[in-house]
Amino acid sequence: MEIIHQETVDLERVADLCAVGIKHSPPTPRNFQKWHITNLIASAKLITQGDVRYSGDNEVLPSIRALGYLGRIWETAIDCYLTDWAVNRGGVYLPDTELEEEGIIASLDGLAFLPDLGSMITETKLRFSIKDEIPMSHLQQVRAYCHLARVDQVCYVSGHISTAPPTAKAQLRILKLTERSIQETWEMIINTKKYLEGLGITPSSKYVMEDS
Repeated sequence: MEIIHQETVDLERVADLCAVGIKHSPPTPRNFQKWHITNLIASAKLITQGDVRYSGDNEVLPSIRALGYLGRIWETAIDCYLTDWAVNRGGVYLPDTELEEEGIIASLDGLAFLPDLGSMITETKLRFSIKDEIPMSHLQQVRAYCHLARVDQVCYVSGHISTAPPTAKAQLRILKLTERSIQETWEMIINTKKYLEGLGITPSSKYVMEDS
């Protein structure tokens, strides 16, 4: 992975753009009957720890789910920023894009195109840490998204909140991924799906059991 561009996100500008508002529909509700990239990545990690199951969204505690909603608010704010950011560079930004391959869904935060850099996926994260390194789970996620979008670049926007010391910052990085890392990640996801299917585990089976 190579960082080919990095800049500080102007949080005052984000606030101003949110005041104007962004006009697009909410993302499509998640289809729990299908496999999802983020869940398969989490499942692969569980399997290596001896916990063989599909990591579904219904496992998330209500308190953690509320933090997820805050993350969605942050994503919407950054949609405003990225729309403005791309247009000012002669490009375009398309938020909330869903792609599917081999029965696996990728819910992209967005797709962007800049004349000088070309096409890229976008991924927005809100982190309660000021650490700059990108977590492996995030890298696996964007590598898989790149496979489905047939690109090798990522616009990664991270918001950072900390209470010790009290800090809020955000930064935008454009990453260039290697084809090998993209392919290896996709193979890992496919292998995880096949392994779970071989055991009779499906995305919806656990939801059915809980409702019965």
